[in-house]
Amino acid sequence: MAYNNTVKLIGNLGAEAKIIEGENKTFAALRLATTDTYKDKETEEWKDKATIWHDVIVFSPALIEEVKSYKKGARLEIDGSISYREFLVGIDGKEVTKREASVLAYKIQQAPLVKKDAA
Repeated sequence: MAYNNTVKLIGNLGAEAKIIEGENKTFAALRLATTDTYKDKETEEWKDKATIWHDVIVFSPALIEEVKSYKKGARLEIDGSISYREFLVGIDGKEVTKREASVLAYKIQQAPLVKKDAA
């Protein structure tokens, strides 16, 4: 496997996995929330930045079975690659091409909660 396109996300599961069964392929769709933090220089308090939602797709049958056991709010570490798909939408009577990014997961595990340093 080439490692030119890799991503690691650590975040919380927004809902239980949605299993989608097509004619030729079964896959799981997940939504993972990540929120970065920063230390305010004036107040010395930790603050959250905006929450970012990531679409994660799982094709491996073994991983699909694993993600079925995770509940909403589970803290997960996901390794995968970014995939883009294009689709057409109608806006103001015109067809416009949009791009959507998803993470294709090849490894998922529970992630420990790391507490912020007091320093």
